Amino acid sequence: MKKAKLFICHHPGGLLLYKNFTRILRKYDKNSKIILFKVNHPYFLKFNFSPFRKYFDEIIEFDFIDYKKNFFLGYWEIFKFQKKFKRVTINLLRSFERIDLFLETSAWLPINILLYNLSKEKNIKNIIRLTGSESSSTRVQMKTDKLKTLLCALYSLPFKAYRIKLLTTPGRTSSDFVYRDNVPGTEVQLVSPIAYKKKENTLPYPVILKNSLTVKKDMVIIFGDGNLYHSASEYLPDYQTYAQKLKTLFKAIENKYLDCKLYYKPHPGDRGQLMPGINPQRYKLFDNTTNAQTLLDIYHHKIKAVYTFSSSSITYSSFFGIPAYTFYRYLSNPAGIERLNSYFLSQNNKFIFHLSKLKEIGKIDNINPSISFDFNNFIESYKKILKI
Repeated sequence: MKKAKLFICHHPGGLLLYKNFTRILRKYDKNSKIILFKVNHPYFLKFNFSPFRKYFDEIIEFDFIDYKKNFFLGYWEIFKFQKKFKRVTINLLRSFERIDLFLETSAWLPINILLYNLSKEKNIKNIIRLTGSESSSTRVQMKTDKLKTLLCALYSLPFKAYRIKLLTTPGRTSSDFVYRDNVPGTEVQLVSPIAYKKKENTLPYPVILKNSLTVKKDMVIIFGDGNLYHSASEYLPDYQTYAQKLKTLFKAIENKYLDCKLYYKPHPGDRGQLMPGINPQRYKLFDNTTNAQTLLDIYHHKIKAVYTFSSSSITYSSFFGIPAYTFYRYLSNPAGIERLNSYFLSQNNKFIFHLSKLKEIGKIDNINPSISFDFNNFIESYKKILKI
């Protein structure tokens, strides 16, 4: 039987997980062809994808599409997207008797269209929708924007896709697309490999090889967001207070880790803008040719601690057994704290600490992972998801 494993990636953050998958497939399912649909989200523009090419037998790239104010331009882009998908389906996908499909849980337009059309193909036998540690609690205080939801529905009339709705925060500074109805496939949640207990539809992530070398942990990374004030102003104090509090915080972090090397990783959407208080002469800057997951994969054994406002990088850092600190409680108003508490506190993760006072910097630095990560510890869980 001619078989394939098809992965859809629309964001660089998904690549480390797919790397885990392909390592197992290369060893235990050598007869399946490994195909990647790479949807080129703007974050891929500067990202160095080259190291990941070797993990896939074939890579098909699609332009990123979105809802546009210019309907004619938007429809033209969608037409080209669908035309390429149809060509790939006829010339490649239909040559396989069985395909197992893996994609990130997302209702964004390109993923929606791909999921809708692929689910109709007879040789797609298994669909796995992968989700991070997020849950419905991340959408606390978000409500349906009825007007924009209606506009999205009208926009979607000329092509086939699942119905969606647009959720926004009260101040409309943050939004997200979600499906209105159930969609095909089994949702599998990524969970920390630390003290992992087998549970239906969960998967330990990441999986890394044992490192027998004893290396000094002398890296401290701040995962920044230079656009934070614009994207979350409804949950923050006035700008002058916001900037001063950040400057005070970063100075305190610098004083705490005098024997460490300090690094700053901008958010890929920052366009060169640093957070107030970050002095490029004091921090070594990572650029956007890499992402948080890749940095953690490479340097996890050297990282002493990481800090961020509320980035998902904090969750993935904790999955590596790295002490991870948020500072949203230090900066946010009560509404902001309530919203982010509902997300983070649902995780019950001992490797995450939420700073509210400067004296709490470094509070969990000495915590140790309860297990040693080993690829072989979780192999059966991965094989089950991969259907091998």
